[in-house]
Amino acid sequence: QDQRARLVPTNHLRFRGALPSVLPNKSMRIAVLLALSLASASELPRIRPDAASLLSNGKWWAQVGDHVVHSPHADSGLSSNVGDYYYAYGSHGALNDELREKRVGGSGRVHIFHLPEGKDSLVTNLPQVAGRRDSLSSLVQLSHKVVLSDAKLFPDFELPQDYESGLSTSGKELEKKVVDSISSSSLMQQLTDLVQLGDGTDQTRSYTNSKATANTVQYLQKKFKDLGYQTCNEKFSDQTDVVAFLPGTESGTVTVGGHYDSRPFEGSAPGAVDNGSGASAVLEIARAVANAGVKPKKTLVFACFAAEEPGLRGSKEFASRLASDSSSGSSLAEDHDKTAAKLMSRMCGTDNDGAILQDNSFMRRKRQRRAAEEHEALVMDEIAWRSPSTNSPVVNLESYDWADKVIKHLAGASKTHNGDKLKVTHSNNPFGSDHMSFLEQKIQSVLSIHGDDESYPHYHQPSDAMDQVNPELYTLITKMNAGAALRLAGVA
Repeated sequence: QDQRARLVPTNHLRFRGALPSVLPNKSMRIAVLLALSLASASELPRIRPDAASLLSNGKWWAQVGDHVVHSPHADSGLSSNVGDYYYAYGSHGALNDELREKRVGGSGRVHIFHLPEGKDSLVTNLPQVAGRRDSLSSLVQLSHKVVLSDAKLFPDFELPQDYESGLSTSGKELEKKVVDSISSSSLMQQLTDLVQLGDGTDQTRSYTNSKATANTVQYLQKKFKDLGYQTCNEKFSDQTDVVAFLPGTESGTVTVGGHYDSRPFEGSAPGAVDNGSGASAVLEIARAVANAGVKPKKTLVFACFAAEEPGLRGSKEFASRLASDSSSGSSLAEDHDKTAAKLMSRMCGTDNDGAILQDNSFMRRKRQRRAAEEHEALVMDEIAWRSPSTNSPVVNLESYDWADKVIKHLAGASKTHNGDKLKVTHSNNPFGSDHMSFLEQKIQSVLSIHGDDESYPHYHQPSDAMDQVNPELYTLITKMNAGAALRLAGVA
């Protein structure tokens, strides 16, 4: 009886109401709990993690946050094959009706779906090209004994012991000069100036507000030009990405980017954390690099993306054009002495007619292979709020594991410049920000985002203001990205 009691998914009490207060004995209470478990045909049974070893042979299990789900009962209506289940990460609000119907387990932002006919059996498209809380990661097939985070805080990233920055002694000294010049005061001033922009009535950078958007574009372009960068506006539809270039001596590019638009779409939308923090960090890193006189090997590109909030529109345009530069007969790798000129023509000039219209599968694969070899990207979004549930400043590096080069350089740069001040975690189930636009082009890209981002209470609210910014966390994450940018680009 004691062992059977440990297997009972007592959490069903929350969903099905409390048991009658007068049950004759312990045996009857156990029988009622077991009956409730069997009656749940819409969810996988749940147990405590320490009870998983008691499951009989032939049963699969998976840990999901603070509990374990396992093979369903024979009469539950669910498949007994673990391969018939898939999981994805994302907010509950991103689930459409079909996904909610097929959801049979999960915790926090991880969801398990029953798809016995495979993930391609879904009638509706997975919501992926959208903002942070309106999208999901790709579906991954569940496996026996897999351990899934509840996405509140992800596991620590372990930097390999043999990791090297790749910089020479003089390169390391220059990196230190760049990173040390980034201070909380200078960073907060960059953010304050950006947040104060608007349409003359409201503080806003909403993509729906044409006057506020034009003011923001003008401001960003002037900031880059004043620092001495080659700058251009990447126009698409009625929106504009602002792009700055620091030409390299060799082939390839490293993009440091973040979106500048804010929400709510109407009225006051200061967007200090989302995503004034990311866009201002791009400006601050650009300032530090310019003042240090860096001459990179790969061309450094600083990009402030438009219209992330309605569906990653700015970064999608940018990444598509960047990748399309690798589709012609002469790529950046073959013609690196003209990298900056070619980039400006491709990104912001008239030579962009085929950027998003390349539908030939062979050419698309060829373009993506070259793009993967030539380009990397660092994306910053929501990097300034410290969750009260964390004991120290936390950053999550979010990307697929195949973007390991970029992940390692970020973690390595944090270790060098931040020591133990910043806790670095990693999720390999990316979704809902501008890094997805690069990853879709097979370009290594990593999102830096503060830990426990789902808990930010002022998300897309007029209250997302300067008083929500934690200067210490903000500065640590910016320094990490500055160091990683130089390690990826190299120093001539």
